Amino acid sequence: MIAESRAHRWHLALLLLTICLLALRLWHIRADFPDDRFYSQERARFTDEGFYTSAALHHFTLGHAYIPGGWNPGVFMPVWPFLVGVVFRFTGVSVIAARSLAVVCTWIGVLLAYGVARQYRSQTFACLAAFLMAANALGFFYGRLAILEPSLVMFLLLAIYLAGKAHPGSYAMAAVVGLVFVAATLTKSTAPCLLPAVLYPIWANNRADRAAARRMLAVSLAVIVLLLGFAKIIWMLHYAPDATIILGLRPWWQLEHFPLRLLRFFFRGTWIDPVLFPLALAFAVAAVWRLRSFWHDTLFVTALLWEAGYAAFIAFHYDGPPRYFVTLIAPTIWLAMMFLESLWLANKRVGVIVTACVAGSVLWNIASIGDYLLHPQYSLVNASVAIKQVIVAEHKVNPAQSGLLIGRGADEISLLSGGMATIDSDGAMPLAEKLDVYHPGWFMDFTGGLPTLRMETVASHRRLIIKAAFPELDRYRNAGIVLYRILPRGSQ
Repeated sequence: MIAESRAHRWHLALLLLTICLLALRLWHIRADFPDDRFYSQERARFTDEGFYTSAALHHFTLGHAYIPGGWNPGVFMPVWPFLVGVVFRFTGVSVIAARSLAVVCTWIGVLLAYGVARQYRSQTFACLAAFLMAANALGFFYGRLAILEPSLVMFLLLAIYLAGKAHPGSYAMAAVVGLVFVAATLTKSTAPCLLPAVLYPIWANNRADRAAARRMLAVSLAVIVLLLGFAKIIWMLHYAPDATIILGLRPWWQLEHFPLRLLRFFFRGTWIDPVLFPLALAFAVAAVWRLRSFWHDTLFVTALLWEAGYAAFIAFHYDGPPRYFVTLIAPTIWLAMMFLESLWLANKRVGVIVTACVAGSVLWNIASIGDYLLHPQYSLVNASVAIKQVIVAEHKVNPAQSGLLIGRGADEISLLSGGMATIDSDGAMPLAEKLDVYHPGWFMDFTGGLPTLRMETVASHRRLIIKAAFPELDRYRNAGIVLYRILPRGSQ
């Protein structure tokens, strides 16, 4: 009874700490993304929120979600902009609302990570997993952005959790697992790399009757193939030019530079955590050479398939920036904790030392979060609001002048400023043609001092007048935004 009471208090303490850390994700939610350490190389902080919410933004600012010839990722990854659009219907265009929705997705993700761990491990293990996810600095910072990763992880964890509930004869549950995985794929197109991890619990829980397990897997796969096949037919028939731009990265698989990319993956994995990722990697190696009993452990194999699937994507296709490693936080924590458990059983002294290293890493993560929250910066939000104010003021003076802003990352400015008419300069339609079709009155260029190809294109077809400049928004590249008024060629 005394041991149970002590364990209950520990669980309660971990729960309260987890709740506090998750609640902190809403504090200073409009603040800039960090620009220190490896986060400085993340260019997505200037563009991706706008990219992936653009369908919702355009619906409320332009009256239609799809921009012919524009940059339309929402056609192929519609789940996140749909969710954002539902929220905007009640709040209006708001970066606070969009980012809060992402934070809620991380909350649900932590709860599901706890649920998945609890299916195969003790409550203490599950509580620690949830706490480590909440305390992870990489997850904290990216979980506050209105990008795809928070909702992707949520759907993946939901699919894995439901797969763990699929028992013999649960064909409806198998179909639901397939449906949730389709939602994950329509959230971010990298999800198919993780299909083995999602389906493995169905096989593991039903392998006593292999014929039944195969039938349940067939149900899940049939749902996935049918729905995604139907979606692809729609894309090819109606959105072929957009598919060429958004999904047209080629080749899908490439051996060139594979060893270097794989080596970088192992080093960059420490972005997740400098202690937990090496522990997870060591566990995978140990399971191959010595700890072979873990190959019968459903949580271990699921986590390993998750890590291996995304490692293959990164090594063979796209050597991703830090945000790509957000997807690997949950399996990394599961693997590291399983290894730590086995170390305690095999050698208590080694277990104590490794536990101390994990505790030090947790404190470092929390200190990074605290330092960020105590020193918030709002340079990008302030620049976005100022850009909108300049355009609105000019439009009042000259109502005939178009208020449409074009440029790479223009939709990000719309989101951060509370909504304005914007379209991205990239897309299926050439930029020069867009100038004639959409007649934008404003152009923004994110530059480090040298003219970009986009600016040169606009300048060769229109007259540009600098109206505002916001330098050093990206201190790593000494780059900022320049706002131009677009006038007809030859006008005064």
